[in-house]
Amino acid sequence: MTDRETRAASKTSHLIPVRAAACALALALCLCLAGCAQQQGSAASASESASASGAAASIEAPAPDAEIADITTVAYLGPKGTYTEEAALLFFGNNDELMPKDTVADALALVADGTAAYAVIPQENTLGGPVIDYIDAFLASNDVNVVGEVVLPIRQTLMGLPGTDLAQVTRVLSHKQGLAQSATWLDENLPNADRVEAKSTAAAAQEVAESGNASTVAIAAPGAADLYGLAVLQENVSQSDANKTRFYVVSKRANERPGYNCAVFAASSTAEELPDILETACQNGTRLTCVHDRPEGSALGSYRYVIELERESGFTDEEISRLKDAGKLEYLGSFARVEG
Repeated sequence: MTDRETRAASKTSHLIPVRAAACALALALCLCLAGCAQQQGSAASASESASASGAAASIEAPAPDAEIADITTVAYLGPKGTYTEEAALLFFGNNDELMPKDTVADALALVADGTAAYAVIPQENTLGGPVIDYIDAFLASNDVNVVGEVVLPIRQTLMGLPGTDLAQVTRVLSHKQGLAQSATWLDENLPNADRVEAKSTAAAAQEVAESGNASTVAIAAPGAADLYGLAVLQENVSQSDANKTRFYVVSKRANERPGYNCAVFAASSTAEELPDILETACQNGTRLTCVHDRPEGSALGSYRYVIELERESGFTDEEISRLKDAGKLEYLGSFARVEG
């Protein structure tokens, strides 16, 4: 069995942080989603009837890496030891060339210019919410498509130089998501320590290791402690077994096979227009899973929405065309999910 086949065999296949300008919009959105759910129920009943009569056939969902070469190049937010590297290894395996970069924008630029075939970027965390800087960087990269997703459990770990005494700690370094996810523990145990944002969790660990300063500690992935010769001072400072991060796998070349269960679109509209867009999208067995809103840039009240959808029977070319035409949506890719 090849390395790719082994990885494929091991792989298996929130809510809506929409800022409503007024209570009326919030009510409209609730009514829209209620209608969406009702339509999904009707669609499901119709689908069951069609299946029973032999009129409908399911499309076999492709494996998450069905359209990915055995050996390829992958850019990601570095340095070594980040959660993004862990997500890349989970999706691609060990045979690929991993290219750590200082920023997500740098990783996306390598994909855009063809230096890397893929990039892996954090997208959303259960505790810290959407990683808006990276969503913005993705939306600004017009030539990339989402071709995969990784959901990775996060175990934020406090680490420092061997012999570090927590009573003497004055600074805590981490990515802003790491600081946000660990805020409760820090409030209770290191309330007077300054919290300093780093480019990544692994960059924070690397800085502590190179500083030689026992009064500075880092919050990072458990593996970063071994990688940078640090001592684990406290495990799971995020204090939640539900802490997970979703990562997009992106490429210039979109997946072409039909049948992937997940798809992502973008829509530029006002908040008032959003309920109609979602109502149109939630038909034919398609359901809404997530919406993120970002400023559109032309006027107050205009947004660029990232809309994620799922379809149990898989997204066909016909369904994607319907969503683009009727829903006025920009297609950003269809894909399958890998759970860590």
